[in-house]
Amino acid sequence: MKASTAASRAAAAPVPLRANREFRLLWVGQALSDFGTSMTALVLPLALLSSGYSTSATSTIGTAVLVTAMVLRMPAGYLTDHYSHRLLMLVADLARLVTVATVAVWTYLDRLPIALAVITVVVAQVGVELFRPSQNATVRRVVPASQLGTAISLNQARAYAAGIVAPAVAGVLIAASMWLPFAIDAVTYAVSALCVLALYRPLRRTGAAQAARPVSHADGAPGQGGTQDGTQEAEAGDGATEAAAEAEAESGGGARGTVPDGGTKAAPRERFIPRLTAGLRHVVRDPFLRTLAGLAAGDNFAFQALAYALLLGIGREHNGAAAVGLAMSAAAVTGLTGSLIAPFVQRRLRMQTVMAAGPALAGVMLALAWYTGSGIAFAAGYSALCLLTPVNGAVFGTILATTVPENIYGRTTTALGFITEILQPLGPLTAGLLLAYLSLSGTAAVFALAFAVLAVVALMMPSPPAAPDPETATA
Repeated sequence: MKASTAASRAAAAPVPLRANREFRLLWVGQALSDFGTSMTALVLPLALLSSGYSTSATSTIGTAVLVTAMVLRMPAGYLTDHYSHRLLMLVADLARLVTVATVAVWTYLDRLPIALAVITVVVAQVGVELFRPSQNATVRRVVPASQLGTAISLNQARAYAAGIVAPAVAGVLIAASMWLPFAIDAVTYAVSALCVLALYRPLRRTGAAQAARPVSHADGAPGQGGTQDGTQEAEAGDGATEAAAEAEAESGGGARGTVPDGGTKAAPRERFIPRLTAGLRHVVRDPFLRTLAGLAAGDNFAFQALAYALLLGIGREHNGAAAVGLAMSAAAVTGLTGSLIAPFVQRRLRMQTVMAAGPALAGVMLALAWYTGSGIAFAAGYSALCLLTPVNGAVFGTILATTVPENIYGRTTTALGFITEILQPLGPLTAGLLLAYLSLSGTAAVFALAFAVLAVVALMMPSPPAAPDPETATA
């Protein structure tokens, strides 16, 4: 009996992430893709400038990225909830591969036209918006709930690591030839697509996903279907299964209604716009998510404004370019550190404390910058935010993955992203106005006050909802 109990516990123990085939494939493919993308983001403006375009013309690629992201954020969530995640990730990788490879060939042969650069960044951002929610939903399925925080932290760490390594490698490649970084980026998209293709075998729903998902009799009891937990399904069937669950959930609990003679009739299918905005409505109705969205929007706006204040305020001083480069590299290192310590912090601190820690620490450093006039203290405030932002991301990602119903998970996460980033375009303008009327130390004082307010609001946030119990959810 004891041996049988020990064996069953060993079978129930989650596989370590390093041995989780699906997570490892996604992580490796995206680590390379992040590296290539970081190089292209740095080299593309330089290629345009070397082709003779003005700085104002070159800046249009940044506007194109921002507009594309805001327009596609919520539709991408809808697609994630209705179509195969694997298919969407493949389309995203292959489309970006083709455009970046075209840029590489064109740069090798001739002067890069700005129209091609704009098309490239638009396609790249479309790929990001399609890939990211599909990847998040896939991670939710293949990683047990107990390991989601660590998985999210590792995903964030790879992006920060790419931000540290890619600029140096890009500089070496540009010295050899301008087209090389684009060619290597195309290769990384090819590798990422191959990793996605390797996810062919059916994906299992984790306990967290199954618990958060509306339960239907079609799921079957444990042990009655293909896998050990009775929840295995093919990725290609995602759209049909999730659409059926959505129809049931959004029609008030049943796909059919009764008629006076005792028969049944099909419930009318909800219109496209209500289905598209289901995640947004879920955020608005949920007190915790509504508060989280508002606070994160304020944090993101202040973060973006502080980044540009650092760039413009310190960059205009003597040897400012070198100082800004050093500050940004230090921020990338602290961001990577934050990603690595996120699981440890997440297990030991309340969510409200984690949310308040970044603004509070940044506020202290910026108050010191105001008092001393030190540019180093100003940069340290930005690095403090970079240190704790990945921790916040891991905490929120875990909460969303374990509490949001699976049939609207993609739309809910993208709706949150849309709301929390909607004020970001105002950040650079705010930074420019502050520096136009105030000194760097005066600007630091304004930011210190703003981050102090955000820290206090974070401490007053409601607690997140408890994750559903898998035992009761499937009872």
